[in-house]
Amino acid sequence: MGRSIALGAVVAITVLGSISASAAPTVDERELLGQSYEGRPIRVFHRGDPDEIRVLVVGCIHGDECAGVRIARRLRSGRPRSSLDLWILPSLNPDGRAAHTRQNARGVDLNRNFPYRWRRGPRGRYYPGRRPASERETRIAMRLILRIEPDITIWFHQPLALVDASGDLTIERRYARLVGLPLVYLGRLHGTATSWQKHVLRGTEAFVVELPGGALRPPRARRFANAVYRLVRA
Repeated sequence: MGRSIALGAVVAITVLGSISASAAPTVDERELLGQSYEGRPIRVFHRGDPDEIRVLVVGCIHGDECAGVRIARRLRSGRPRSSLDLWILPSLNPDGRAAHTRQNARGVDLNRNFPYRWRRGPRGRYYPGRRPASERETRIAMRLILRIEPDITIWFHQPLALVDASGDLTIERRYARLVGLPLVYLGRLHGTATSWQKHVLRGTEAFVVELPGGALRPPRARRFANAVYRLVRA
C-alpha cells in the first residue's frame, strides 16, 4: 500500500481490514524540531515505512494533561513496524509540563493559538495569544505537519475519557472502540490544532483523544499505543 493513497482509502482499510504486512525497510530516527520558549528541546521520532499511511501522534500539548507522553514512549519502544509511517511528538509544551500548567511559559493555550478560526480572548486558562501562531511551539507543530502531511494526527488530552467526534467519524469511532472510550462531540472551538490541519490539508484527519485523569497505567498505555497500529490494520 503506497503513500499516495487517499484518506478515503484509509477509511476503506479501516473498515475492511484488507492491509497486509510489508517487508519494506523501516526507519528509526529522531529529529530536533526546535526549542520551547524556555529553551527545552522539542523532538519528533520517526519510525516505520515512509511509503505507508502516515500517522502523527502528539502526546502532550497542555502541560497539565500529559498522560499521553507514556503512550508516546510506548510507541517509541520495540522494533519499528512496517505497517505504517509513524511520527511521534511526545510533548509540544515541555515548559508547561515542567510547570504543570495548561499554557506554555508565556501563558498561552497552544490549542487556541493555531491560525484557523483564531479569535482574540482574555488572559486566563484559554488565552489564545496576541495573534495567530504567536507561539514558537505552535509554529514548530505547523511546520512539521505541513512538511510531513500526515494522513491522520492524534492529539492526546485529558481528563474527559472520550474520543472527540469532530471529523471523520469512521476513523474516530474505530479508535474509540479499540480503546474502550465513548465517541462524543465536544463542539466547535477556535484556533485548535485539529481544525487547522483539516483546513490546510484537505482530505486528512486529525482528532482529539481525551484520556482519563491522572497517570496512565502501563496496560492502558499499551492499549492506546496498540490501537494506533490497529487503526490502519485488520
